[in-house]
Amino acid sequence: MPSSLRWRKWLTIIFSLLAVGFFIQYAVQNFDKVPPLNMSGGSVIVGLFSVALVVISIGIVGMIWYLLLRDHALLISYRQTQRIFAIAQFGKYLPGNVGQHIGRVVMARDIGIPMPVILNTMLVEMLWGAGIAAGLALLALLFVIDEQVTGLQLQLDPMQLGLGGSILLCTPWLGIAFLNKCMPRLAKRLSGDVITAPRFGTALIVAILFLLCFVIMGLILKLQAHWFFCVNEGSLFELTCLFSIAWLAGYLVPGAPGGLGVREGMMVFLLSPVLGVGASVGLGVTLRMTTTIGDAMAFLIGLWMSRRLLAQEQ
Repeated sequence: MPSSLRWRKWLTIIFSLLAVGFFIQYAVQNFDKVPPLNMSGGSVIVGLFSVALVVISIGIVGMIWYLLLRDHALLISYRQTQRIFAIAQFGKYLPGNVGQHIGRVVMARDIGIPMPVILNTMLVEMLWGAGIAAGLALLALLFVIDEQVTGLQLQLDPMQLGLGGSILLCTPWLGIAFLNKCMPRLAKRLSGDVITAPRFGTALIVAILFLLCFVIMGLILKLQAHWFFCVNEGSLFELTCLFSIAWLAGYLVPGAPGGLGVREGMMVFLLSPVLGVGASVGLGVTLRMTTTIGDAMAFLIGLWMSRRLLAQEQ
């Protein structure tokens, strides 16, 4: 293994361990501040509903991949796309945080999807998801996070905010153009060919669907804060924007399985001024449990769909 890759691997491992250690240490220190978990009937319903929302959000991202595949004029059934995505998604819990990508590539090739199309659509999916998260993070910096957290206070008028948001929405297109023109070898390595940007209509629908996914996660936080820990602070807008920062941190750090530790550490840091330290620590735990169970449920649904498709073929 080249020395540069070895150093990168060790840095990733160290950063991931530090993130997990920070969350554990912070949770232990503030354990006495965590409100007792409300075990009422309403809380049980909210827990089950939260898991269902996670499964729905996985289905939405599967729909995004389906739309991107159709954008390449590829005739593939919606059920096949959802089956592959739901099963492969559970691979993110494997060490390295790349199992979901490898699994999707392998299963997609098995049903005849060309490798360049697989890599292109997966890359575009990641770019647009990160772009929407970055846009929500910008909103959080402008309207949610104040000087008590960052030490800064940004003052932008609506025109400047709109300009900044528009630039962020355009960054995936700009990034694709830059890679194709200035770094063609890297573009070919990432996509198997020239990276193809989606049509405007497809990109717009993809952006809306990704936004819906983040709103769903914000809703889960809102419901769990209220029903699990009896905390009513924080609007859906605030929690959605703050979660996007934590998600982006966990998503961009390679090596952390499912963003483990990274996302929770950022959630504690960002949500504590809004919800309080105790509730933020508690939500870090309950949300991780919710998303893990939701991923497992989606995985089982994908296996069930595989059996149904296999039975139909026979």
